[in-house]
Amino acid sequence: MATGPRYKVPMRRRREARTNYHQRLRLLKSGKPRLVARKSNRHVRAQLILAGPQGDETVAAASSEDLSEYGWEAPTSNLPAAYLTGLLAGVRAVEAGLEEAVLDIGLNTATPGNQVFAVQEGAIDAGLEVPHNDDVFAEWERTRGEHIAEYAEMQDGLYSGDFDAATLPEHFDEVRERIMEETA
Repeated sequence: MATGPRYKVPMRRRREARTNYHQRLRLLKSGKPRLVARKSNRHVRAQLILAGPQGDETVAAASSEDLSEYGWEAPTSNLPAAYLTGLLAGVRAVEAGLEEAVLDIGLNTATPGNQVFAVQEGAIDAGLEVPHNDDVFAEWERTRGEHIAEYAEMQDGLYSGDFDAATLPEHFDEVRERIMEETA
């Protein structure tokens, strides 16, 4: 007698390695908006998303590509860019009326000092209340990009492009001030 297949085909987005449904359910049960942090090889994205019966609704979003509007000239895939992207998303979320959120890192590995935690730190500094443990954040010197500047000074020929990486911490502070002025 036939019993049917002895295997279970995973859901499409799980097969594509795009969604962890167990984690998503836990986040949705919190009832809070999700601070979705995603990184690629070239950019970092942050979105604040409300879940609803008709589907998810994006309330505020920012990409590291948006940082050029505030004068960001450095690469958009490093730790300082991730922090500033989270800061910008947090500022936009506070303007939209959100006060709290819960971090959704998706399938990213929860490594302390990771870019997704830099996004979270930026959103917290913008005024959002996001549950967190301070141990996962990178040191402030690293978030400002001082490690990149030190390496750029050692490897002069490597960083001979458009942007002088040795001035990254000062450039970070300038752009951070411009984003914070938007809230005032």
